[in-house]
Amino acid sequence: MIDSLQVSVVIPVFNEEPVLKEFYPRLKKEAESWDKSYELLFVDDGSTDNSFELISEWKKVDSAIRVIKFTRNFGQQAAVLAGFRKSRGEIVVQIDSDLQNPPEEIKRLLDAFTDEIDLVVTIPRKRRDSLLRILGSKVLQSTAQVLFGNRFKLNLSSFRAMRRSVIEKIDQCQDRSRYMAVLMSWMSVPTVQVEV
Repeated sequence: MIDSLQVSVVIPVFNEEPVLKEFYPRLKKEAESWDKSYELLFVDDGSTDNSFELISEWKKVDSAIRVIKFTRNFGQQAAVLAGFRKSRGEIVVQIDSDLQNPPEEIKRLLDAFTDEIDLVVTIPRKRRDSLLRILGSKVLQSTAQVLFGNRFKLNLSSFRAMRRSVIEKIDQCQDRSRYMAVLMSWMSVPTVQVEV
């Protein structure tokens, strides 16, 4: 189990100022309930609003916050990978700040770890995505099945938790255009799914 291990929460941010004002207090309250050491690692992906300034203000009074700031928008994948590389926790949680996945669900991911599990992925109870996004996900899923066979389970959610060993495997991958869902499915690490 992970009771004595530090948790890193990696949060990619791009122009999220309005929602951050709700997200951060909820995340902070959730993290304090874990009774574990933790860090909140925000990665500002070149925001043009006041997202970075808002996070920087919180950092002045919250020593658990760390911030990475990109000089321009490089995309969510690059932001997540930068967060993974700079994270220090034995367990690393990835969550978006848009509140599509409530931070209160993180504990369920942490609780899903056993000695045999290295990766916890989420599946939605019900889709909250637009019809276009759902259709795009289905096309990508079908393409992955054709290319890699039925053994290949592609999980498209960016809300997940993993052990440090998974981060190290991701970092060893030489392909710099890594699509995280494909990479994690391809790695075949011991995984469990949690419905959120």
